[in-house]
Amino acid sequence: MYFNLLANGRVYLLYFGYEIVEVTKRISNHRISLWLLLICASVMILIGHGSIEVLDRDEARFAQASKQMVQTADIITVRFQEELRAKKPIGIYWLQSASASLFGSDKISSYRFPSLIGYILSIVLSFLFVKNLWPDSGYLQQIVPSSLLACSLIILAEAHIAKTDSILLSLILAQQFSLWLCYKNRFNINASSSTKWFWISMGFAILVKGPIAPFLAFVTIFGLIIIDRDWSWLKRLNFLSGLVIIGIICLPWVLAVSFATEGVFLSQAIQSDFLPKLISGQESHGAPPGLYLLTILLFVFPASIFFGALFRTNAQFWRSDASRFCLIWLLSYWLIIELIPTKLPHYILPIIPALMMLIGRAIFIPISKIKWRRTAEIVMSLLSCLFGILLLVGGLWASAKFGAENGAFAFAFVIFGMLLVGGIFFASFKWIRNDTREITTRGQYIFLACILGIIFNCIFFSGIIGNLKSLHVASLIEEKLERLPVKTKIIALAGYHEPSSVFKLGEDILLLNADEAALLLAEAPEALIIVESRQIDQFKSAASNLNVVYHQSSQIKGFNISKGQFIELYLMSSIKFDDKDLNS
Repeated sequence: MYFNLLANGRVYLLYFGYEIVEVTKRISNHRISLWLLLICASVMILIGHGSIEVLDRDEARFAQASKQMVQTADIITVRFQEELRAKKPIGIYWLQSASASLFGSDKISSYRFPSLIGYILSIVLSFLFVKNLWPDSGYLQQIVPSSLLACSLIILAEAHIAKTDSILLSLILAQQFSLWLCYKNRFNINASSSTKWFWISMGFAILVKGPIAPFLAFVTIFGLIIIDRDWSWLKRLNFLSGLVIIGIICLPWVLAVSFATEGVFLSQAIQSDFLPKLISGQESHGAPPGLYLLTILLFVFPASIFFGALFRTNAQFWRSDASRFCLIWLLSYWLIIELIPTKLPHYILPIIPALMMLIGRAIFIPISKIKWRRTAEIVMSLLSCLFGILLLVGGLWASAKFGAENGAFAFAFVIFGMLLVGGIFFASFKWIRNDTREITTRGQYIFLACILGIIFNCIFFSGIIGNLKSLHVASLIEEKLERLPVKTKIIALAGYHEPSSVFKLGEDILLLNADEAALLLAEAPEALIIVESRQIDQFKSAASNLNVVYHQSSQIKGFNISKGQFIELYLMSSIKFDDKDLNS
């Protein structure tokens, strides 16, 4: 009987999967496919917004600073607790605080919503960009590059968290689209030379993340001038009016924050954040050149399965203005970020749209008869598949290592991820194995692989990472404090100072060392001290010297992902609590 049930289950599962494949293939060649792409991704990302606890460190800092902006109504200066946060311009904090005002300032999901908006805008702009780059292409050929962008791991990762990069990507796409229109019409004197959207996009991008967008525009323009040996078209950009537009967008806040902080904000932003990244590996994020080249297949999985399509291209492909523009955009910026000592995954985001548009175009080129090109294409696809398997192995290991009581849920999502990866491989190799298929059929399988890739990556974030309970130490602390029979308004952390704890427990929480924590308990017996195990001996010694009577009430175990180490936290107070109540 059990074998019959298993056999029937497999039959129904295969039939259900077959129906999904057929429906997706039929939809992919219609204009509804863009809506399907956006709706599928948006629903999955919103689930992740609610299921993933606040992450250390950058997201927690952005969210907490935006929360304080909501609470204080100070829309000029950015602060984390009492400290001036001169890391990024004001734009992202305005967006996050506005979102939090609408959806609730205590939920991390409220601060993540602007990242989803940036993701959606990026996909739509990518679609419109491709239509203009290659107007001779059919609808399916236009939707595939957007689908590749939408399913990329790093793009979806940024859409899940409350940071700058998803919004920045949409503004960069708008900027580069406008730059392309100017470059495309450089020989057409009758074409409109309006470039206001180029400067408007750049202005808002500066307000979100400083010099990244203008730097990208500069290296793209510089590369085009070198390749074409012609700079006459630059006058179409109207630099003088452009600078006026940027000034109107950015100067009011720059002057206001300079006045409010007596110039300290801009000074810290340049000297303590921007310049150190160019000189050395800031905050232990240094790495040698070539890191992005080695990791790009992982960062954009499963879109990386189709990277081998670039081996189909020939000289004629690269002679077109569209291909040359995307290539210069890609290579000029990539070279610079490889040379910069500080390396972080999201630094490659500005070049991914250009890469996906080139791959999306190359996919529909008939395979070359040259054997090494075909071999290289297959090897690239297989190598990318290995990175997909690596993600699953990492999820399986993390489920066992960090899942705690939620480990079974994380493991279940790993199994689901295996089914999705199987579907991705099936759809991908349907295209790779039989290149004689007509363009429509090949495009349909690629679109299907991208939809499955979106679901897989979102499951990886919300289902697996969201259920790794040991990683979310601040949430473990919050749960423990909620069980206390006596509530206290004075809470201090000694040793464990991650910003997620400030977001979860409130900006009034004190971040102290062991000696300061002991002194606080001596002066305020009603305080609750949470001491990290590496500081416990120092705390006990200081408390003994001050004749402080304290009780060790409970223990919290977790993994500090920012430092890459397991930690133990102890609750210390002058009141003795019953461990049975705390652990119930």
